Amino acid sequence: MHLKKLLCVVSLVMCCLPRLAWATSPTDTVKQLLEAMRSYKTANGGTNASAQRVVEGMLPIQDLSKQVLGAHWAKLNATEQKSFAQLLHDLLQKVAYPKSADFFGDLQIAVVNERVNGSEAVVETTVSHPKEGQVTIEYKLHQAGERWTVDDVLLDGVSLVTNVRTQMQQVISKESYQGLLKRMREKLTES
Repeated sequence: MHLKKLLCVVSLVMCCLPRLAWATSPTDTVKQLLEAMRSYKTANGGTNASAQRVVEGMLPIQDLSKQVLGAHWAKLNATEQKSFAQLLHDLLQKVAYPKSADFFGDLQIAVVNERVNGSEAVVETTVSHPKEGQVTIEYKLHQAGERWTVDDVLLDGVSLVTNVRTQMQQVISKESYQGLLKRMREKLTES
């Protein structure tokens, strides 16, 4: 009986581990990311922990936080940086991941091209969406050790990182960094 319980626990842990460590190419990484996004569900306040781990393993939150804050990142102390990264993580988890799951749903995604230049890569995909039409999505990746991580996503040539950074910089310049945090917390509360 104990062996059976142990095997169940081991198989559960193996199921929940991010599979990105086994991604052998940028295209495999993007396919795993999309599969995880599609399976991401929120029900009764819960999340699909396995999908969340895969997505977060491919989207380094600390790096993303630094990118979207731009020059303001260096003005923060380590505690403030950690706090911002956690707030961004929470927003992604409660707002962005579920919206991505809704957007991608059962859509067919075609990988059009993969370009690798050393430790940098771009994977081009196309999606036919009933409301949005044909959408080109490019994933910019960086090789970190044995795995690939996503640095940016371009929707029809528009960088999501640049878009978010521009929006955040506008709020910081019009209000303040504290104003940005307030808006982010309000968005989190609304979700």
